[in-house]
Amino acid sequence: MFLVNSRAIIERIVNGTLEIVVQTRDKAGEAKRIELPGGRIEQYESLTQALIREVKEETGLDVVEIEGDDTRVDTTGIDPDFQVECIRPFGAYQTIKVSF
Repeated sequence: MFLVNSRAIIERIVNGTLEIVVQTRDKAGEAKRIELPGGRIEQYESLTQALIREVKEETGLDVVEIEGDDTRVDTTGIDPDFQVECIRPFGAYQTIKVSF
């Protein structure tokens, strides 16, 4: 089973105060909890694609910038049958291509 998540820390400043978007998760049969917007990454979907999609689905907001996206480690060409996405310093890696 594939259970990797991508979560966003969305911030804004209102009247000089930093605010961070959180949401209440209230699923039947589970305890109510507060969490950052985001969700499950689909198999071979990139971290950033998943983040953009999940933020839109869960909040209706459009992601316009991902801080640190320019620090992506490019693994293209290392092994033509395998490619991962790795963003430093705050991201994990995700397999985005595999050939067998």
